[in-house]
Amino acid sequence: MRVKVPGVRRQSTPLKLRYEGREIDAFPGETVMSALVAAGIWTFRETRDGDCRGPFCGMGVCGECTVSAAGVPRRACLEPVSDGLEISRQPARAAAPGTSPALREDPWEDIAIDVLVVGAGPAGLAAARTAAEGGASVLVVDERRKAGGQYFKQPGEGFDIEEADLDHQFAEGRALAAAAVRAGAGFLFGATVWGAFGPDEIGVHTDDRCLLIRPRRLVLSPGAYEQPLPVPGWTLPGVLTTGAAQTLLRAYQTVPGRRMLVAGNGPLNLQVARELRRAGVDVVAVAESAPPPGPRLAWPLLRMAAASPGLVAAGIGHVLALRAARVPVLHRHVLVEATGDDRVTYARVAPIGPDGHVDLARARGFDVDAVCMGYGFLPQAELARALGCSHGYDADRGALVAERALDGRTDVDGVFIAGDAGALGGARVAIAQGTLAAASALSDLGVPIGPAPRRRRAAAMRQARRHLRFQAALWRVYRAPSPGLSLTRGDTLVCRCENVTRAAIESRMHLDHVTTLGAIKRLTRAGMGRCQGRYCAPVLARMAREAGLEIVDDDAFFAPRAPFKPVPIARLARPGPVRPRAPVSL
Repeated sequence: MRVKVPGVRRQSTPLKLRYEGREIDAFPGETVMSALVAAGIWTFRETRDGDCRGPFCGMGVCGECTVSAAGVPRRACLEPVSDGLEISRQPARAAAPGTSPALREDPWEDIAIDVLVVGAGPAGLAAARTAAEGGASVLVVDERRKAGGQYFKQPGEGFDIEEADLDHQFAEGRALAAAAVRAGAGFLFGATVWGAFGPDEIGVHTDDRCLLIRPRRLVLSPGAYEQPLPVPGWTLPGVLTTGAAQTLLRAYQTVPGRRMLVAGNGPLNLQVARELRRAGVDVVAVAESAPPPGPRLAWPLLRMAAASPGLVAAGIGHVLALRAARVPVLHRHVLVEATGDDRVTYARVAPIGPDGHVDLARARGFDVDAVCMGYGFLPQAELARALGCSHGYDADRGALVAERALDGRTDVDGVFIAGDAGALGGARVAIAQGTLAAASALSDLGVPIGPAPRRRRAAAMRQARRHLRFQAALWRVYRAPSPGLSLTRGDTLVCRCENVTRAAIESRMHLDHVTTLGAIKRLTRAGMGRCQGRYCAPVLARMAREAGLEIVDDDAFFAPRAPFKPVPIARLARPGPVRPRAPVSL
């Protein structure tokens, strides 16, 4: 369903797409995913077991929205619409040899640059602005078609922007991207980083180019993706992450349903529930697994207010707006099941008792046509891990955390990790770290730093420390018991890409020779699908710890292998890179 977002106006002349013979309207600036969802279409790909899948992450990580576009597999959440485009469900099995469209065979391009920034979110934009202002040649690459990342979520090029009506989050993202462009940073959008062969050898491909980029300094800022909670029915079309629902709404003025449940842990769920309600969606409830704020949380709440009164005020605003709209916020509740045939139609939540166990006897259900779920975030760490940057395992969050300095410097020379790609800190910390990483990169390159950049670096240090204190207090407020796999059944899918069930994994996890997640992967195929284990590996790590396996750092996880994202092999089978040339601005 298409809606209207203040400050963003859809162009009035629609395009025409065809989905399996059905003609549907699309508008310039939309993606194939948003156009299909607006038309009520949720079946995007088929599995080997005959199930259908629909959009889930909305950011190019999971691969569940893969469709066949003009005969080529494409991630619909990243694919822009074009007039007359033919779309069909992506079949479980690949097309026969020789049936794929011919691909261009241009040679690779070899690009030398001072600073390469991977990711155009808050951290990447701040890094690009600072490095370019210092006089370095800077290139930013991002899979999306617009700068902003998951936090700023900018509308596509086909939307008209009414600056006076934009909310603060939209406006801040536009201003930061414009500042980076004015400073002289180059941007390459629709670009997938598929390989990292060394700090100065990064493989990138677009629809019509293959590049080997050789930076003198590398800033990794690909951000994070949402952590789901496997429950029966979580792979049904219509069950998607909270961030995917927000992307549809903010970037494409589309909502995934008319009657929705929001479930998870953290403040993003409250914000998105409020935005959906304001767009006309009937939000039946917000199920928050953390307990309600009370006297026992007075100290962390005071620390949050001291560190960032504006963010605390915004959070209170979300709560009051939901209360005024009569949206129930159910604390200490968790999603336990989603049901439906071709799409989710019913969802149940249940309370978490004082002992941390979920009381299924007191579950309550809701008729819905979409469910949003988000239980925290996981860093996109594959690039950094492939380059050898050290990571530790945070058992509380079930995530790998990069070992880095405040400026993002890692133990690999020339590599910085800024923002949530190293550990979760939020947009304010990401912007500060991007600034600090770029300043340190300039220093490494021998670029003199004047008084103004020095003042900005000092301000960024203060901002990073202040907002790290805010984040530490925030997650004390939102600390919640994790039900782990207690809500799953033996036939519940843990690896959604390869349709691997909990029972299949557990039957092999207790074998004597299984000591790593890699062994489980080889025995079950869990982690071999399109998402490359991004969603199932954290779940497997929790299962492995419960089974007595030691999980302390990234050595226990699946080894990152190129390509990190799906890439047609024919695109890479081209003549090798030409000789490096001088730094350029793209």
